[in-house]
Amino acid sequence: MAALKKVVVVGVSTSGMANLGASVVEELKADGNFEITVVSRKSSPTATEGVNLVKVDDSFPEDDLEKAFTGQDAVVMTTNFQIFGQEDKFINAAVKAGVKRFISSDFGSNTRNAKTLAMFPMMGGKARVNSELQAKEGTGLTWTAIHTGIFLDVGLMTGFLGYDLKEHTATIWDDGNATFSVSTKGNVAKAVTRVLRNPEITSNQHVFVSSLETSMNEILSGLEKGQGVKYAVCYTTTEEEVTYGKEMLAKGEFMKSHKLLLAANLIPGYGNNFAEEEKLWNNVLGVPRESIDDVVGKVIRG
Repeated sequence: MAALKKVVVVGVSTSGMANLGASVVEELKADGNFEITVVSRKSSPTATEGVNLVKVDDSFPEDDLEKAFTGQDAVVMTTNFQIFGQEDKFINAAVKAGVKRFISSDFGSNTRNAKTLAMFPMMGGKARVNSELQAKEGTGLTWTAIHTGIFLDVGLMTGFLGYDLKEHTATIWDDGNATFSVSTKGNVAKAVTRVLRNPEITSNQHVFVSSLETSMNEILSGLEKGQGVKYAVCYTTTEEEVTYGKEMLAKGEFMKSHKLLLAANLIPGYGNNFAEEEKLWNNVLGVPRESIDDVVGKVIRG
């Protein structure tokens, strides 16, 4: 396969600490070998320095997407739940435009593991997108799904993982020793760039990368060491958290059901310790590994 030089990134915004698109664009710019186009909603604030910018209607009309994708080698989706159910428009537009590679917005947990999908059904949308891409393989469009585990830096800053860095409190599940894969947002952006630089081996593949495998206890120790304070710790159980998450899901309180995602990462056999349950691509692609001290240190300084 020819080099993937002209890259479209969809889902770039200047708002929100969790926005992956901006980090991907910065990493592509730093690499220096890519011509970058950002496709953004008209209502979305978007930085444009060093990239081509195409604004489309907030409904993402397929014809407009086809025009934006024409002449491009790859489309990288860094979108969130706001466009769940609309991804087929992007895929169809990519096929019509002759795009060579489509990287789905799969970044996170193991969406090809049936247990993870059953635990947190909202992940099913990502799995469906990958199935649609597989069905398009005969059209000339190739795909890559990049699985990265939980974003550790974002999870610490937002409190998603149960640590309060200001109040120095932590909620630990069970004995706190379950290990799971995590990545930093910057390392995820590096993985995207490395996939684009290695189109042959990543064609039509689920690619698993992580910054490290860690546990709740190790994260706690890293925070206490990095901040020089002792955390006040309370304990919960996976059973309690899963029960609560399912209750919230049944009520349609999707933002309060997020603990089901955390449960899927903590329970062995759900495919989210990539080093043990999958094959890590870090060495093959040149994606660096990180230490808990490095990650915690950056979060604290940030």
